[in-house]
Amino acid sequence: MTIPARFARPLKVGAGIVAAAVVLGAIDTGFAMHAEHTLAQQVKSEAQLENTPQVYIGGMPYLGAAVLPDHEIPLMEVNALDIEVPRLGLVNASTTLRDVQVTSEQLFSGIFTGAKVSTWSRAISVDAVSLGRLMGINDLQIANPKNISPTSGTSAEAVLEGTLPGDEESTSVEVALRLIDEKFIMTPVNPENDKVAQAFSYSLDTRQLPLSAQATAVRLQGGSITFETQHRNTTLEVSQLSPVEIDGRYDSEGREN
Repeated sequence: MTIPARFARPLKVGAGIVAAAVVLGAIDTGFAMHAEHTLAQQVKSEAQLENTPQVYIGGMPYLGAAVLPDHEIPLMEVNALDIEVPRLGLVNASTTLRDVQVTSEQLFSGIFTGAKVSTWSRAISVDAVSLGRLMGINDLQIANPKNISPTSGTSAEAVLEGTLPGDEESTSVEVALRLIDEKFIMTPVNPENDKVAQAFSYSLDTRQLPLSAQATAVRLQGGSITFETQHRNTTLEVSQLSPVEIDGRYDSEGREN
C-alpha cells in the first residue's frame, strides 16, 4: 500500500520526533543512573558499608533541573538493609533529601556536595527480631491495630505478640509508642496482668540510635518501628547521606565529638 504524498511528510516528521524523544530519554536516563551509581559508591565508602546502598534520584527529566528556574531535584533517597548497629543488631536505614538545589556541573558529575537541601531526614527501622531480642521475646511479632490508622509523629500504636519466657502460649497486647523529649517509651495498654505489663514495656534514649539527633517522630511501618529525625535548610555533605552515623561521631549521650 502506497502512502499518499500529503501524508508521507507529516509521518516522517512525527517518526523523527519520536526517535529524537527516545534518544533524549535514553541519554537522560543514562545520566540519572550514573548519578545514582556515583552517589551509592560515595556513601558506601564514606559510611564503610559492606554492601552498596540503594540510591534513587527522582525527577523527570533528570537533566531538566539544569534548565528549570529553581534548579531542583525533588527527591533523593539512600536505603540500606540489614545494617549492624551496636545493641540493636540489624536495622534498615534510609536517608531522604527533598528539594535539592543543584548546578549543571553537579548534575553531569553526580557529585552533589555543597548543594542546598530544603529537608533532610533520616529513619531507622527496628524489626520484630531486633526488638524481640532486646525484650527477651524470641518470636515477637509487630502489627498495626485494626481499629487505628497508622500515624507518624510523637505517638503511635502497635500490637505486639510473642511467647513470654516460661509460657507455652503466646500473649498479644496493644502498646502505646511515645516520644517524650529524647526518650522512646513503649507502654502496654490494659495489660491482663503485671507480668505482661513488665514484659512488653520498653524504653530507649533515642540519642543512642544511629540518627543525627534525637528522634522527632515514631511510626509503625511494615511490621517495624521506625524512628525519624529531620533537619531543614542544610548544605549537603556526603556524610549526611550515610544511612547511619559513622562510629565515633556521636557519643553515648548523642553529643557530637
